[in-house]
Amino acid sequence: MHPIYVIYGTESFNTEELAERAGEELNALGLPAPVEVVDMDDFDTDLLPQLHTLLVLTSTYGNGDPPTNAEEVHAYLMEDADPLPGLRFSVCGLGDSVYTHFAQCGKDFDRRLGELGATRIVDRQDCDVDYEKPFEQWLSKVKATLSTLSFGAPSVAAPGPSAPAKGVKVSAIGTRKNPCQAQVRVNRLLSKPGSSKEVRHVELSLPPEVTFSQGDSIGIWPTNDPAEIALILAQCGLDAAAPVALDGASTTVADALARRDLAALDARLFALAAQAAPASIFSVMPHDPGLRQTYDAAHHVADLLAESGAKPSAQALVDALRPLAPRLYSIASSRVAHADTVHLLVGVLRYDMGERRRTGVFSGQISGRTAIGATLPVYVHPSPSFNLAAQGADIIMIGPGTGVAPYRGFLQERAASGASGRAWLFFGDRNRATDFTYEEEWLAWLEDGTLDRLDMAFSRDQTQKVYVQQRIVDEGARLWRWVDQGATIYLCGDAQQMAPDVTAALRAVFMQHGRMSETEAATRLAQLEAAGRFQKDVY
Repeated sequence: MHPIYVIYGTESFNTEELAERAGEELNALGLPAPVEVVDMDDFDTDLLPQLHTLLVLTSTYGNGDPPTNAEEVHAYLMEDADPLPGLRFSVCGLGDSVYTHFAQCGKDFDRRLGELGATRIVDRQDCDVDYEKPFEQWLSKVKATLSTLSFGAPSVAAPGPSAPAKGVKVSAIGTRKNPCQAQVRVNRLLSKPGSSKEVRHVELSLPPEVTFSQGDSIGIWPTNDPAEIALILAQCGLDAAAPVALDGASTTVADALARRDLAALDARLFALAAQAAPASIFSVMPHDPGLRQTYDAAHHVADLLAESGAKPSAQALVDALRPLAPRLYSIASSRVAHADTVHLLVGVLRYDMGERRRTGVFSGQISGRTAIGATLPVYVHPSPSFNLAAQGADIIMIGPGTGVAPYRGFLQERAASGASGRAWLFFGDRNRATDFTYEEEWLAWLEDGTLDRLDMAFSRDQTQKVYVQQRIVDEGARLWRWVDQGATIYLCGDAQQMAPDVTAALRAVFMQHGRMSETEAATRLAQLEAAGRFQKDVY
């Protein structure tokens, strides 16, 4: 009898952690069929016609795309799969409701499996960023349903290969499963003296066999700040050399903490805190998602350990922490212009939480702990819904702050290929004197005609703040003509506030200059997005 398969697609490892928990709880039920948890990268789609039960957990990346490790399974189901009338399934999708295509990858799997004739045993669950409670509700329904089902041979069973062991699939170099080592060639400060921000230009070596398209990103596997690791070890009274098991291998607790998430607070970590302080708020949090969410937003792992007084063993601590997710950065260069390197634009994150100064994991690493010549494990993250239009097409690029990164690669590519299409850039930041990222390059492209228009919004250079969305409205008549003549619009940067504000400005332009109602303008934008003429890479 085939197992019950729990397959997962993930970019940040949250879904992997949930899949592992689902597998543990389902195996504890003592069902007639065993439960196997498998990374989608390792899942053999030839097995599908033979299976009786499939549980799918997946996140969504970017503009509704599948995460990297789910791309092959997603493509197979959408394009090549035969009918699956003997399969039972359920889907749990993670996402962020700030994005237009919220939890889209989970919706894709759920819809397509239904279209192929599989039987949905529990309705799809869409989980927002606060995913613990909806995930647990979905899993409870799955457990209750599976406990009532039979597990005889499926009606369309046929001989076929066994499930592959994890890790047997050999991935091409420079992929998430098989990253390459990239040497840091350049690491320099771009923001000028007096800036309120720190923005860095980073150049990494990239082997010639690693390919990418304009619009793709580079994923980097970071390591945690040794000072943060030392703080946690001291709080728990642990020796840095204490042995632990991690991902099936032996290592030290200090090495494990370098590769675990020291910001995200997992349910298992709250359980350790509740054991150490049973009369505290930590014992209440499992039953009060709102309280836990508020606590999460203002605390990291070291904070929770300090407040609860928990001193877990080295292995218990490592087991209660999530994997450290890779960080993604838009590629800011063209292989035509820079054959052996890839360029990144990194904004260094610094903020106060409690009484301590915090720094972003990778941005802190690259700004203070990475020397020229050091190597970093990296991979190419494809962005199928964010790519450079044909050479003859007009493009409108909107990218405040570090959101301007992919457009540098776009224009390098167009300059080298002699593209005939027009290009228009909307760029915004705080102050022109200190924050005009790649100023000399944009102005040179404007001079030689690679860039036809450049509209800027420096918010703090005048008493009343001005943002790119206001420049879009100011230039609405011209922008509408470009769009009406076939231009593709690109939007890259902050998803929380900038992207909705820019989208609202585009709707206003369509309403005024396209003579549309608000509903018609929204519909027109949706149509452009569906046609690949409104592309977004927001985060």
